[in-house]
Amino acid sequence: MERVLENKNSYLYLVLIAAWLGWVFDGMDAMLYNIVMYPAIHDLLGAGATKAQIGYYGGLVMSCTLLGAALGGILFGILADYIGRVKVLLLTILTYSLMTGLSGFAHSWQELAVYRGLTGFGIGGEWAVGAVLLAETWPDLRRTFAGSFMQMGWPVGFFLAAAINFLVGTHGWRVVFFVGAFPALLTVILRAQLKEPEKWIKDHARRCELKLTNNYETEEDKEYCHFTFRLLFSKKYIKNTLIGFLLSAVALFGVWGATYWIPAIVETLAKSAGVPEGAIHGRIFLAITLLNIGAIIGALSFWPIANKFGRKGAFLLYFLTGIILIPPIYINARDFNLFLMLVPIIGFIGNGVFSGFPIYLPELFPTKIRATAQTTCYNGARLVTILSPLFTGLLIGFYHGNFSYAAATIMSVYIIGIITLLFAPETKGKSLPE
Repeated sequence: MERVLENKNSYLYLVLIAAWLGWVFDGMDAMLYNIVMYPAIHDLLGAGATKAQIGYYGGLVMSCTLLGAALGGILFGILADYIGRVKVLLLTILTYSLMTGLSGFAHSWQELAVYRGLTGFGIGGEWAVGAVLLAETWPDLRRTFAGSFMQMGWPVGFFLAAAINFLVGTHGWRVVFFVGAFPALLTVILRAQLKEPEKWIKDHARRCELKLTNNYETEEDKEYCHFTFRLLFSKKYIKNTLIGFLLSAVALFGVWGATYWIPAIVETLAKSAGVPEGAIHGRIFLAITLLNIGAIIGALSFWPIANKFGRKGAFLLYFLTGIILIPPIYINARDFNLFLMLVPIIGFIGNGVFSGFPIYLPELFPTKIRATAQTTCYNGARLVTILSPLFTGLLIGFYHGNFSYAAATIMSVYIIGIITLLFAPETKGKSLPE
């Protein structure tokens, strides 16, 4: 009996490490482009490219990545409900790894945009499918820990990307992308180790049985006739679909607004503090490092908070602290060193709240549509929040170039999150819906 329990615990942690590593490498591949964007786009455009052109075309390539993540995430989620969580998880890791490697062969910015868009396909799918696999494998009382630990992988990926750039960056941006293909080896290692969760196997067998017999006796049986994406918008599930979408959109809009302009604010403050031009890049890197340290702590903190106050209580705490704490940090951003000390708080709140989604979203939907719902709620919100930098840019114009006031104003989006929570169900202590 003890050996059975030991083997079961070992497998639980194998699944956790697999999902975590997938998300680490996911974050790493996404961050690699941010690090090498300038030299890559400059090289592809030619020696005569201006900073404005590099920024414009670099932004277009980034937009392709975000669009790919949104659309690919939904596609892979649907596939995971029909062909299995493990198969699709490995496929997403393979996709973003190989496409990152191929990015190193790009000979034009258009070609790079195609590769990065396909990289986004894998990036968007991996998180959602990994979260569902975790939720269906880990026991109810320990699921919050698994979700928080997995979410912590993204900021770890930032440090891994920075390490790769430090070690091989001097050899050129192409080599950096080539190294980014190595996570593909993870699929070879995990393929024989992971198995589909029992919940999905049972549900899949039921789907196949009903399809063969065409004997749909109950309303629940009839749901298997419908396309999973369509079911999300049926009368039975539309409320939870909207709740998941709105919470995701609020968090994504908030984190884009809160963190996107940190480099610009740091650069402005550093110049005011007399930091030499050549040292400003290092100060920006330090700020992003501190932001990600805060993100790691914030992600892990969601676990005990959700266990104590419930899922809704945890989201409420992060949204409230975002409204109360983040705007003053930006509005009073006049001292360079003080701002750096407070940046981890932004990461703790803005990034940490995302630990709620691998925990809460799987608890809102039954097995038959869980992966489709996970990806649609989150990646559908991605499509909307692509506009967040544009909206922040308009606010910067309204505030006559003041980045701090614009970022502070964006935090009011958390009010929408708080209102959404009034209609959201509490899932603490409940089993996953079958």
